[in-house]
Amino acid sequence: MKSIGFTLMLFFTINCLAQNSTSNYKKVYEFGVQHKDWAKVKTVANTYGFIDKSGKEVVQAIYSKIYDFEIQKDGKKYAMIENVAGAFGYIDENGKEIVEGIYWKKEEANQKLNYYFTSK
Repeated sequence: MKSIGFTLMLFFTINCLAQNSTSNYKKVYEFGVQHKDWAKVKTVANTYGFIDKSGKEVVQAIYSKIYDFEIQKDGKKYAMIENVAGAFGYIDENGKEIVEGIYWKKEEANQKLNYYFTSK
């Protein structure tokens, strides 16, 4: 009886590990659209993030919107994010949130991003 239980447990463990990590998402968008190495993902809660080609989450899927990486400065690109509360911030091309999503107006987040550039 113990061997059957162990076999079943082993089977389910292997099965869970073998599943593609993208199965956690409602939708996985095409790779390379917003970032050359990433795909945007959408959760069942309608929040967005990014995964790399191995399926690893590089930007947590916690944002209600992630804009394109439109702003370029010092050879790097930046994208505006909007959190579920409606506040704005910015992430860099490495997925790091460099302007915290606490600004209620886009203009305030832009000002903070400009301050980030000048304070380096």
